Amino acid sequence: MKKSLCWAALAALLSLSANSPQVVAQGQPGGVQPVAGPRLALIDVTHIFKNHIRFKGMMGDMKDDVKKAESWVKGERIAVGKLAERLQEFNKGTPDYKAMEEEVARRQADLSVKVQLQRNDFLQREAKIYYNVYQEIWQATDYFARQHNIDMVLRFNGRQIDSARPDEVLSDINKQVVWYDRGLDITDAILAELNRTAINPAADRRGTAAPRQTVPFGNKR
Repeated sequence: MKKSLCWAALAALLSLSANSPQVVAQGQPGGVQPVAGPRLALIDVTHIFKNHIRFKGMMGDMKDDVKKAESWVKGERIAVGKLAERLQEFNKGTPDYKAMEEEVARRQADLSVKVQLQRNDFLQREAKIYYNVYQEIWQATDYFARQHNIDMVLRFNGRQIDSARPDEVLSDINKQVVWYDRGLDITDAILAELNRTAINPAADRRGTAAPRQTVPFGNKR
C-alpha cells in the first residue's frame, strides 16, 4: 500500500509539473511575475448539498416513502408466500391446485412489475431533486458572481481528509485544486443564501440578473 501511495503521489506531481503553465516573465532574471487573469472563485458543491435545508428535507421525505414502499413489498411477499404454502393443501394436477398455482404466479409477477416501476419512480424522483437543487445552486452562484464581478467559479472539494484512509489520501493527491486562498471560497455565502430563501422564499433576490459591478469579496470558511 505504501508503494502504491508513493507512486500515485509521484505520478500526480509529474502530471502537475508537465501541465502547469509557465508564469516566469521573459527577460526578467530570477523570479515569477504576477500574471493578470480572470477573477476566480471556488465552490464546494458537495458541501452545499450536504447542508442545503430544502434538499435534506426532500431527500428525507423520499427516504420515508422508500421505507413505506419496502414495508408494503415485504407484506406482499409474505402474502404470496402464504398462498404458495396453501398449494400443499391440494393434490397436484387437480383443478384447485392449478388455480392456486396460477394465482401464486400471477401475484409474484404483479409484485415484480410493481417493484420495478416503484424503483424507477424513486430513481427519477431522486434525479429530479438533485437537478432542481443544482439549478438553484447555479442561479445563486450566477447572481453572486455578477454582484461581485467574478469571471469564473470552479468546483472543488474543501473537506478534510482522513489520513488513515488510503482512498481519501489518493483522492486528495489527485484533486485539481492543490492550494487556494481561503478568500476565493464562496461556498458558505452561496449556502447561506440558499438556506435563507428556503426558509423565506419571498426573500429571494435572484429574480433578475444583476449587472456586473466591482465589489470586493473575501468570504472565509
